[in-house]
Amino acid sequence: MKKLIVAVFLSFMIMLAKAQNCPGIAVEPYAEEVTAGDTAIFIAVTKLLKTNVTYKWSVSAGTIVGGQGTARILVATESAAAQFITATVQLDGLPSSCSNSASASAALVDESQLVISGRFSNGLELKNAVQQFIASSDFKNPENRGTGFIYLYKSATTTDGAMQLFKEAIVSAFEKNNIKPAQYKIAEGDVKKFSSYEIYLLQPGAKNPPPSK
Repeated sequence: MKKLIVAVFLSFMIMLAKAQNCPGIAVEPYAEEVTAGDTAIFIAVTKLLKTNVTYKWSVSAGTIVGGQGTARILVATESAAAQFITATVQLDGLPSSCSNSASASAALVDESQLVISGRFSNGLELKNAVQQFIASSDFKNPENRGTGFIYLYKSATTTDGAMQLFKEAIVSAFEKNNIKPAQYKIAEGDVKKFSSYEIYLLQPGAKNPPPSK
């Protein structure tokens, strides 16, 4: 949908540009949603540009870390305390009668949040951990649109059969709280010295966390 809007807007700008001998200008985000801490990319799209211009960028949040002066910028989002990042490009060198700027935004979504972690030796301990996660993250609140992400790390002596029982214990804990399978995911991490778990809360659009070392 975003691509269609940009295309329609750019077509309109091109029609207007032909009448004034001006280029069409638009800004397009590489991704409509960016996880906090990742790098956002914005690209200036032009049509019928016949003169040499200078690209000057500004952003509403985050920090431009590459591409200033070109048609493509990189924006660091670590310090962006906002819900959206809006990038604006200004093209210097166009006739004064031409529109010389355009903007676009990308939504900034929260990164994955580690809620609880610990060691376990049986399914009951895992059930209790899931219950603690549900209570700590307010997971049953209808306004909470997050997803539970559970890493299970087995020890060198943990069998595949035991891991299956551990996963079933987690599933039963969620089912007891009327949490649907689409609201959580269980993944296996690397082998560790002790069997352990990590339970994350992922907000919509957030990436799956990498397994810990």
